[in-house]
Amino acid sequence: MELLMELLSKWSFLGLFLLAFASNAIPYSTIPYLVFIAPLLPCFTGFELLYAILSLAVGATLGKLIVYFIGRSFGRIKRISNYTGGTTRFFTKHQKPVFILTLLVAALPIPDDVFYIPIGTLGYSIVKYTIALFIGKLIVTILTYIYGASTAFLLEGIASMPIYLSIPISIIVTIILYWIIGKIDWNNVENVFIEKGSLMAFIYILNSLMYIVSELASKFIMLLKKIIARR
Repeated sequence: MELLMELLSKWSFLGLFLLAFASNAIPYSTIPYLVFIAPLLPCFTGFELLYAILSLAVGATLGKLIVYFIGRSFGRIKRISNYTGGTTRFFTKHQKPVFILTLLVAALPIPDDVFYIPIGTLGYSIVKYTIALFIGKLIVTILTYIYGASTAFLLEGIASMPIYLSIPISIIVTIILYWIIGKIDWNNVENVFIEKGSLMAFIYILNSLMYIVSELASKFIMLLKKIIARR
């Protein structure tokens, strides 16, 4: 966290750009840069906030372009990894929704390389890919700001919590949410989408979220009982 703050204070918007670029350029990376950005974006106001959001969106977009070109290189290899095979078959059959799917995946804090590498492998239009990607990354960055501002308001405004406590708590809460989303089996989501359509895929995501949250709550309750029993 200290290194991140030092980077941002020294490099300002370039630091935000580099952070987003590096976090998105590594295929299947688990670097949750939005976790750290969420409590920091509300610190910007006016045009500075606009520049910060654009820096993050552009950096993330350029990072995913590298992922796209990695996928393009896979397209020259006869045997494609089993990890992306199902998604590749989907995009072969359904070319038209690729733009919308690229945008939606970019607009959500979910593992997205499982979708983007096959898109590159299929040689999908780089212009359409970039436009959809930028719009999606812009949306997710704005949503991250709204989330961070709301959390800051709740912790600092209503709870009257000092900023040196509200930021770490905000990061912890965001990490938990990010972990919950990451626990969803997105390969199964893709399979359900192929076989049963978008509505059933959405229902599968909701059911997965409810199951994960209930499991997390059960483990937390068990932990509390153990702590109380020891006392």
